Amino acid sequence: MPRPEFTLHDLLHNSVERDPQRAAVVDGDAEYSYEDLERESSSLGAALVEAGVNKGDRVGVLVEKSWEAIVSMLAASRIGAAYVNVNPLFKAPQIEYLAQDCDIRVMIGDTPKLDELQPKTVETAFYRGEKPEGAAAKSYVDVAEALKGGGLKEDRTVSEIDLGTILYTSGSTGMPKGVATSQRNVTVGAQIVSSYLENTPDDRILSALPLNFDAGMSQFTTSLRSGATLYLLRSRLPGDLLKALRRHEITGVTGVPPLWALLLRGAKSLRENPMTHLRYVANTGGRIPQANLDEMRNLLEPAGTKIYLMYGLTEAFRSTYLDPAEIHRSSPEQGNCIGKAIPNSEIMVITKEGKEAAPGEPGELVHRGPTVAMGYWGNEEATQKAYRPNPLAPPELLDVERVVYSGDTVTRDEEGYLYFLGREDAMIKNQGYRLSPEEVENLLIASGLVNEACAFGVENPAVGQDVIAVISLRNTTGDGALDSIREYAIKNGPPYMIPKEIIVRDELPKTGSGKIDRKGISSAYTNG
Repeated sequence: MPRPEFTLHDLLHNSVERDPQRAAVVDGDAEYSYEDLERESSSLGAALVEAGVNKGDRVGVLVEKSWEAIVSMLAASRIGAAYVNVNPLFKAPQIEYLAQDCDIRVMIGDTPKLDELQPKTVETAFYRGEKPEGAAAKSYVDVAEALKGGGLKEDRTVSEIDLGTILYTSGSTGMPKGVATSQRNVTVGAQIVSSYLENTPDDRILSALPLNFDAGMSQFTTSLRSGATLYLLRSRLPGDLLKALRRHEITGVTGVPPLWALLLRGAKSLRENPMTHLRYVANTGGRIPQANLDEMRNLLEPAGTKIYLMYGLTEAFRSTYLDPAEIHRSSPEQGNCIGKAIPNSEIMVITKEGKEAAPGEPGELVHRGPTVAMGYWGNEEATQKAYRPNPLAPPELLDVERVVYSGDTVTRDEEGYLYFLGREDAMIKNQGYRLSPEEVENLLIASGLVNEACAFGVENPAVGQDVIAVISLRNTTGDGALDSIREYAIKNGPPYMIPKEIIVRDELPKTGSGKIDRKGISSAYTNG
C-alpha cells in the first residue's frame, strides 16, 4: 500500500512498491533497479548508524555524481540524518569550511578529495576507491563494503518537519550560506515539479546538473517520486550532452542557460535528426538569451519538445514556471516573463511600503508556500533578513507563517503573469538609465557571433557606471568579430546599453552549479 509522502524515503518506498525491478538509476554502463536502491540505501544507512550517526546529524556527501551519491542521500534520510551534498569542484578550504559550518562528523567521499583535507576534518570517512593515505578522519570505512552489509531492521522515525538537507548557496560575504531544508520542502518540491512537468514512470530523465545544486537535486527527487529512470551525466564536453540525449532516448532534461549554449552547438544535428523522444526541456538559473531561446524553439518545438521556463531561488526551491503554451510571452517586446506561481504556492509582489503592488508596478518577489525553507543554518541575521512574517496575513493570526523575500524585482501584468526586472544589487546604472545585465547580454548574443556573455557595471563618476562585457565567441575567430559585434550592438541597442569594453575569453568561468560565475568575472576585472 502506498505511503503518504512525508519524507524522501517515502518516495523510495512507493516507487519500490510500484515496480521494484524498474531501472531507477543508470550510471555509465551500470543499471540499478528500485529494489537495488532500497537494499543498498538500507545497508549504507545501517553502516552510518554503526559509525555513530544520530538523528539530526549532518552527513557530508563528497563524491562525484554517481550511484553511490544517490544511495548516500537516501541512506541519510532513512536514519533521520541530513545529507549535505558538497560541490566536488570545491578545494580543501571550502570543504573544510562546510564541514565546520554545519558540524559534519561523517563524510562519504572520493578518496582523492578526502586526501586533500586537513587531519581530523571529520571523525569518520566512508571512502570510495582505495583507502585514503591521509588523516582527514579518525577512522575509515569502505563504501563498497558498506553497501554489501546487512540492512536496517527498520527506518528511524522521521517527520516531515525534520531537517532533510542543507543546500549551500553563494553568500554576500563571499562564504557560502547553508539553506536548511526540511523533509517537507524536499518531498513537496518533488510533488510540485513532477506534477507540472507531467513526469511518469516511463520518463527517462537526464541528470545534467550537479547534485549540490537545488535544481540538480530536483532531477533526482522528481525521478524518484515518479518512478522514472535517472541517467547520470558527468561530462561537460559539448558533444556529450547531445550524445547522452540520443543514446538513452531521454524524455526530459533540466538545465541552466550555459547548458543550452552547449546543446545549440549541435544545431545541425538537431535539424537533420530531430529528437522526437525528448518530451520537454526546462530552464532554471537565469534567463536564456533571446537569440538562443528562439533557436531552441525552432529546433525543438517542431519535434514535439515542450520548453519550460522556470524561476526559483535556493531559499524556496522553485517559485514560478511559464507554461510552454505561453512561451511567446517571454520576448524582447514583452520582457522576461517567468510565468505564474508553481502549484500549491503563492507569489506576492511587495512594494517598499510593504503593500501588494498594482499591475505593472515594480516590487520584490516574495514566495509563500510549503517549499519555503527553514532558514540559513546557524545564521540568524541572514535568516531574519530573508525569512519574514507574511506581510499580507491577517493581524489576528498571532503566529504568522514565514515567507521568503527573494531580493528580485518583478512586475505582474493584468493577467497575473510575472516579469523579472533584475536584482537590485546587479542592476547597472549608466547615463541615468537602469538596466539589467541580461539586457546587455541578450543584445550581444543576438548578433549571432557570441556564445556566452556576462555583463556588469564598473563605477565611473561621469556616467554612473560603465558597461563591461566578457564574452566567448560562437564558431568564429577573434579576427574582425569584435568590430562586427559592436556594430550590431550600436545598430540594435540604445547608446546606454553599448559596452564600453568587450573582452573575449575562450570560455566563461562557471560556478559549481554550472551557472556563469558573474561575481568571479566582475571581481577579476575590477582587481586587474
